[in-house]
Amino acid sequence: MKALQAESAIEALSLSKSFQGAQGRYLVLDNVSLTITRGEFVSMLGPSGGGKSTLLNVLAGLEQPDEGTVRIEGRAPGWYPSIAYMQQKDLLLPWRTLWDNVLLAPELKSRAEKRRAADTARKLVHEFKLEGFLRTYPAQLSGGMRQRAALIRTLLCDQDILLLDEPFGALDAITRGRLQALLLRVWRAYGKTVLLVTHDVDEAVLLSDRVVVLSAMPGRVLGEYAIPIPQHARAASPETPRLKARILETLVGDATDAS
Repeated sequence: MKALQAESAIEALSLSKSFQGAQGRYLVLDNVSLTITRGEFVSMLGPSGGGKSTLLNVLAGLEQPDEGTVRIEGRAPGWYPSIAYMQQKDLLLPWRTLWDNVLLAPELKSRAEKRRAADTARKLVHEFKLEGFLRTYPAQLSGGMRQRAALIRTLLCDQDILLLDEPFGALDAITRGRLQALLLRVWRAYGKTVLLVTHDVDEAVLLSDRVVVLSAMPGRVLGEYAIPIPQHARAASPETPRLKARILETLVGDATDAS
């Protein structure tokens, strides 16, 4: 067990989580187990309302499970300083400009680290096509701009583990492709561990080492699919459509069973 913990960035064992509703408690996560090794890129797919965001909240320490255990880099539940979490809502502070929002995390660091973060931020702002909006407040930005700013802020947290809840959902296809490529570069260059929640099977197969499929609520792990194809070859590989079909079959089969 100790050796597993030394290599694992995220370990979740038999997690269950329920909430109180108008008609009593309802189960959101049902006996979910998940292990992600350090440096691995994992995508999670599943229908809306299946508990994916709740699972990320539990992993981030924002929610406590009813049952089960979580360890992040071997640590017991609590606040995990090694995690940067981008939630579905951009959560930009409305009284801060775009530039001040993306530099929120480095404010607590040393002067030298702040300068390095600002240099990185300028490069990311340029790559994300936001140079002309640095002094603009969130209310004046489009949804896609806000999402891009939130992703920059998450990357500037400079943590080893990235939890990303549909970070590209509000973006057009061209911007999404650009940011997917950027995320892959960050992951490769800095050895990040990434858990990405997405509804896009193509995105999951394009980016990931492994895809985890979660059921409709209450969320259960229906299957896990390793992606053995080198990333540079995935677009043209005849195995890629077959992998997508298997994943979709799992998703559609669960939807049929639920109905």
